[in-house]
Amino acid sequence: MKIFKPQTIKVIFASFVTFGSLQASEVTYGNFTRDQGFNLEEVPVLTLKEGELFEVISANARTPKTVINIKIKPEGTNSLMWQRWWVVNDRATKLRNTMSDGTTSEPPSQLAVGPCDIVLSTFVQTSPVTGPYRISYKITKPSPVNTSPPILLPPTEDPSKNWFVKLQVSTDLKNWEDVEAGQFLGSKTARFFRIETSEEGGE
Repeated sequence: MKIFKPQTIKVIFASFVTFGSLQASEVTYGNFTRDQGFNLEEVPVLTLKEGELFEVISANARTPKTVINIKIKPEGTNSLMWQRWWVVNDRATKLRNTMSDGTTSEPPSQLAVGPCDIVLSTFVQTSPVTGPYRISYKITKPSPVNTSPPILLPPTEDPSKNWFVKLQVSTDLKNWEDVEAGQFLGSKTARFFRIETSEEGGE
């Protein structure tokens, strides 16, 4: 049986830059192709790490009336049905149902969340099997959390001294603007953040 290695393409979507380090979501596009084997034989595809999101873009097969089962397998447990794709004719598929009793329903979610393994199985209602099946997918990895070096406010015994701490943002590292700390939406323009401290009072 011929097995094709998954093919992946990585894309980086930048959200903002903090002190020169990029905070971004990494999106991987991949394909998994394999010659069809025995009915309902489970085939491992890949392993999702903590927080990674898996989404099926398309599924198809050369043999008409092929059912492609996409399953989730948490560590230490048996695989669980997630999505079922139905090949209506040559290379034309649609998402069918996920229920083991044959009733039609929408999948509980378009996204599977790690940690878990993604496994596949197929079932062919006609014979002979004439070729491979294939799924295309997308994996979104969680954005890393970036922290800057600590800012020191030196100790003092002078109670009249005051320290002002400001969060500032810039798009060019030249012009800085005060902003409130909180949530910032993604932007096509890179943003730099810094902490400014100033001292007032004292002898």
